[in-house]
Amino acid sequence: MAFTGDLELLNIVDIIQLLNTTRKSGTFTVRSSRGESRIIFSNGYIVGASHLDNRVRIGTVLVKMNAISPKDLEEMLAFQKQAGTDRKPLIATLIETGRLTREDAAKGLKKLIEMTLVELIGWTKGTFTLDTDAVAASPGCSYPISKMEQEVSLDAQMILMDALRIFDERERDRNSGKPVPSDEELFADVIPGEETAANGGKGAGITADDLGLGNLDRLERKIPEASPAGELFDPAEIHRQKIKGLLSGFTPEEQEAFVSFLGKPAASRLTSEEPAKRGPVKGLVLFSEDDLLKHSVMTICKDEGVLVFATDGEEELFRIIEQCLKIKVLPVLMFDVPGKPGGMFSPEKIVSLRQQARERYPKVPVVQMASLQDYPFILQSFRDGIRAVFPRPSEEAGKATFIGDMIAFLDTFKSYIRALFDERQPAATDSPLAALKERVLTLRELNDPSSVSLLLLRCLSETCERCVTFIVRPAELIGERALGVHAGREAGPTSAAGIRIPLTKPSVFQAAVEKGTLFCGDSDDEVLKRHLFEGIGAPLRPKVLLLPLKSRGRTVAVLYGDFGSGEPAPVQSDMLEILAHGAGLVVENAFYRKQLNAASRK
Repeated sequence: MAFTGDLELLNIVDIIQLLNTTRKSGTFTVRSSRGESRIIFSNGYIVGASHLDNRVRIGTVLVKMNAISPKDLEEMLAFQKQAGTDRKPLIATLIETGRLTREDAAKGLKKLIEMTLVELIGWTKGTFTLDTDAVAASPGCSYPISKMEQEVSLDAQMILMDALRIFDERERDRNSGKPVPSDEELFADVIPGEETAANGGKGAGITADDLGLGNLDRLERKIPEASPAGELFDPAEIHRQKIKGLLSGFTPEEQEAFVSFLGKPAASRLTSEEPAKRGPVKGLVLFSEDDLLKHSVMTICKDEGVLVFATDGEEELFRIIEQCLKIKVLPVLMFDVPGKPGGMFSPEKIVSLRQQARERYPKVPVVQMASLQDYPFILQSFRDGIRAVFPRPSEEAGKATFIGDMIAFLDTFKSYIRALFDERQPAATDSPLAALKERVLTLRELNDPSSVSLLLLRCLSETCERCVTFIVRPAELIGERALGVHAGREAGPTSAAGIRIPLTKPSVFQAAVEKGTLFCGDSDDEVLKRHLFEGIGAPLRPKVLLLPLKSRGRTVAVLYGDFGSGEPAPVQSDMLEILAHGAGLVVENAFYRKQLNAASRK
């Protein structure tokens, strides 16, 4: 089955982490006006990739890294050509013929994937497809990805961590005016005549559509159509399938309660469309053989911007820590509850590994999980200098309360991790004025109207349970995106394309568009009831909020909010109006930049 989605609603980093967490296999394809890239997954590991329109290819990378010679590459490409559809991937062919070691193959593949991810991380426009039935290395090659995993496989989280670091470094260099050479320049094709990329191997420039400026006058977002054989990419459903297997001994209601908890994002996360604003990359290394714990920790940490590496092997544990430190990431090391004596997870073994870790990496914080009944082990952990010990529930100790206990445990752990990694100064964001300043500064750095409206929508969602962005047309409002309407705020933005509000009759919407001023209060408006509440349901209380977004003297969008099934909360109207005014200026400036660019080309 092929799943299709929109990068405006779910970014590259989130998707890759999800595929890794749920151990998915298939071909992940990303498309935009810039071109197309593919990343091949096998059980959550990356086993192959194609750079943007094949502008950088694995053979060239291996030659530039001195892993193979140009002659090796030329001969193997000729050999592949003769093999036709029965050919193996280039890396597998090079390894089998003895011209490439597995170690060098892993380094070359890692470099290619890093470059591919660095290119994709900044994309906020385009579509993606995950085809779980695509089991071949490429459309013209029948070699199965299960065999590719046996040849070379790379940890998606580790690659992603390195790619994020490289992306942030490049953005800092660009912002400071330093030259940043492209991948095509650094890895120009080493065999003339072998270019297979679109546009003759040359990169396409950034278009107006990439920046969201193609239809600025109408602020219209293009919603990609799913392929006929595809379904919309639903992260919650992917988690649901995973949890159903891990909690097969529990009722569907208990499984759904656990899925709902894992689907809740970090409250502090406003927008995922500014990848350079994530701050320093954070990592957590989990030593555990419990699949439920590994999946849960990886999921909740994802929304905190923490990449999780899970292993149950001693050598792998220290290798991961070494790799994290090598790319200047100081991880948190977390040990699961000890098991029975004599095994890899015996109390004695855990104590020994903790001691080795503290001796080798004294700056790495160590966190231990323990059974609440194992009082001696908890005390020993504190005596050994462990930073924190978390009592973890077990199904054996109490199945009837296990789901609720596990949710409470993970929620507490999430709060602890958030505090541990949070590098902000508390005083900088405690006051409403400081929070307003932070958001205004964020707005100033946006140049995409769609990103601007999404930021406003998320700001409004901090007060209102249900929020919808409407685009203004001459005779009606057309729904664009919504939060909390179809699947709760935790599920992220969803399409609101089916919601339309007429402007031909007097209503609170018509007044908001014409006056361009915020409305906040009770309303029994008939247009509101007939054209909005009939579709999404009426809120518990009649209090609603309408926030117009103006540009060039006219209202171009209206943000709607209500309190859903909850009681109305205080609304900081002044702050919302200031943000909306700032957002309008950003949109207006983008329009004028577009006009200037168009005039300069004439």
